[in-house]
Amino acid sequence: MTLTLRTFGALFALVTLAAADTRADELRPNIILILADDVGYGQLGSYGQQLMQTPRLDRMAAEGLRFTRFYAGAPSCLPSRVSLMNGLHMGHARVRTNGGSGSHPPIHEEDICVSTVLQHAGYLTGMMGKWALGDKFLGNVNSSDNVDGSGAVYKHGWDFYLGEPNQSYNHNYYPSFLYRYDPRGLLGPATDANRLVSFPMADAPETPEFTEDYTMDLYTRTALDFIDAAKDQPFFLYIPYTAIHNKRQVPELEPYTESQSWPAGAKVMASMLSRMDRDVGRILDRLASHGIDNGADAAWWNDIFDNNGGLKGSKHFLTEGGLRVPCIAWWPGTIAPGRESDEKLAFWDFMPTLSELAGITAPEPTDGISFVPTLLARAGQRSHDYLYFYLTGGHYPSGGHYIVRGDGESRSDSEIIDAAFLEETVVPAL
Repeated sequence: MTLTLRTFGALFALVTLAAADTRADELRPNIILILADDVGYGQLGSYGQQLMQTPRLDRMAAEGLRFTRFYAGAPSCLPSRVSLMNGLHMGHARVRTNGGSGSHPPIHEEDICVSTVLQHAGYLTGMMGKWALGDKFLGNVNSSDNVDGSGAVYKHGWDFYLGEPNQSYNHNYYPSFLYRYDPRGLLGPATDANRLVSFPMADAPETPEFTEDYTMDLYTRTALDFIDAAKDQPFFLYIPYTAIHNKRQVPELEPYTESQSWPAGAKVMASMLSRMDRDVGRILDRLASHGIDNGADAAWWNDIFDNNGGLKGSKHFLTEGGLRVPCIAWWPGTIAPGRESDEKLAFWDFMPTLSELAGITAPEPTDGISFVPTLLARAGQRSHDYLYFYLTGGHYPSGGHYIVRGDGESRSDSEIIDAAFLEETVVPAL
């Protein structure tokens, strides 16, 4: 099964859950979650885009379940990822702000992530890309930051990692080095269990499909290797791509952009999106080869692409355009093709949903509800009374509260805010 969603201006998320070998009365699918920065609600063909080409994602939408009222955790990157990983909205989460360059607040060591829950359920967990939930970690080549921070990836349920954990340093697609964590030796020499090691980009192998120094290509190639290594057991693969976040870079333009009269930057953005779409296709093809395939930054060329599909607002704003995300669920043989759902859901619903699929109880308390009944077209889907969003601090152009009401919710904004926002944060436990 594959779920696809995106956070305008902060994240685009695609989740692929491919059915593993299980008894008929069990789910326990393999789970692949792909996030990509700054892809808008209107930037996929399946959500109305007419110019930029996303054929593999569009095919997934046609073959699966397309959500039309799915929301990010926040209109900016770090808090939205916190909501996704911890299962809390911004009225309860420990980290509620994006911070600023070099000062992004980390999650705490006791904060439970989806990765920890799935690892506890017996899943092999791997990540490649932008973690962004902790700026301090052992192994940092910047010696002044070489400390054991609370948000370090090795404290939050990962068996493998390749990428750049620090949010501030992710926006260069041609860095001189990345970081690797692999205590099991899954994809190379084993590392220490509590330390990342520097991975010079010169060590990245070049293949006909991928360049050796472009991070998005390396993450995709590593994801394929992880699938090969993990295929005989339940696995959770998380790929937080940086694309299409600025600064925008791509090894080559896609052919369809060359004849267009668009500005050069618009061609680069479209090519990055299409390259990522092709990478998603490669991941799905690799699953099939093993038999296991059972918010945009709207200011960038919005006059050409209509990045948000007509929704008001953009990245960093508490509006529909800053929060609503495309989401596609794809699971051949389980989810019937061509379905659509307007159920109001959000990033914090992933914690209970993936927990249920993995056969484990989600941490409590959580703000999320499982949407497994919707995925499987079963009765009994619970609905939110409201979705609550909060924005403060950092470099945001706006702040305050934003509420999406469920059917029948009649309380005033102030009553909902009083119920949803706590000065003291919530710390769930397994």
